Amino acid sequence: MPNISIYDPRTMGKLVQRMPPVRTFIKSTFFKHIKTFSTLSVDVDFKKGNRALAPFVNRRIGGKTVPNTGYKTNTYTPPYIAPDKITTVDDILTRAPGESLYDGLTPADRAVRKMADDFAELDEMITRREEWMCAQAIFTGKIPIIGESLNEEIDFGFTNKESVSKKWNATGADPIADLKRWRKKVQETGFVNCDVCIMADDVVDVFLANEKVMKVCDTKAYDVASIKPRELPNGATYVGTISALGLDIYSYNEWYLDDWTTPGKPESKPLVPAGTVALLSTAANYSMYYGAITILSNKGAEQETFVTIEGARVPDTWAERKPARRFLQLNSSPLPVPHEVDSWFVATVL
Repeated sequence: MPNISIYDPRTMGKLVQRMPPVRTFIKSTFFKHIKTFSTLSVDVDFKKGNRALAPFVNRRIGGKTVPNTGYKTNTYTPPYIAPDKITTVDDILTRAPGESLYDGLTPADRAVRKMADDFAELDEMITRREEWMCAQAIFTGKIPIIGESLNEEIDFGFTNKESVSKKWNATGADPIADLKRWRKKVQETGFVNCDVCIMADDVVDVFLANEKVMKVCDTKAYDVASIKPRELPNGATYVGTISALGLDIYSYNEWYLDDWTTPGKPESKPLVPAGTVALLSTAANYSMYYGAITILSNKGAEQETFVTIEGARVPDTWAERKPARRFLQLNSSPLPVPHEVDSWFVATVL
């Protein structure tokens, strides 16, 4: 870095800061029911209905008793997330990015500014993790919990998945017929109508180039399907609608940094796996659960006690000496739960 002369006129240009946006299309669209609780784990009762018909009875005999529908209880323990940041003496005595060379901030101002920036960054990291967990729950039916001294898996028992024998880029493939078949399967076993289809980016290209899809879209006599791509907030792209199926098609190009599979070589991976299609219903019951967080209260070293807090985000801060530094930690214990495990379908089509 070149030496700066105080005698040369200088101008501080605009700070250039480009950070990856935080996108939550899957979480915001499907996992809309948010529930916090004051315990480490949560019990969820699952009751599945059937299509039984009311029995005919003889008027002289009267009613007929029908069996009660059973249920099962699953216990979930949301994983613990607790990223933290450290503020040292160097952070508050050194000019911050974009700060004026001469009429800058005081050390106290820098400390407050850094704490606010750190809090925002930690919150974004947790939000990205939540979106990743939602995507894993949908596209794999499982959420791997991998970290330092931690290797577990939450399995929702998802079985509505298929790898098509005739890939969509093969001659004679009929993507719309496949979508119709999968939607009918969910109607039969999941009791909901799928109204959203999420396609990987490579699938969208093959889908739009398919001869049978183009033929359906060119049919003017009926409003069977329409392709009108447009960008939407939260990272999604609306591709079009298959009106005959009541299905809106979206692509979702969002990535995450996988630094646990091969720790020495972090890799950027898409949230929507390549070659994959998912059919979902916005009417299905999915939840975001947040477990309790226990921290030490900040009432002085002699009065510190454990405090359990219910909430989606629980901030904590403390100071240490030798060297002097302050920690800012943001705690969360999130878990997306798709209660109706038969209410969506995932297929590998490429």
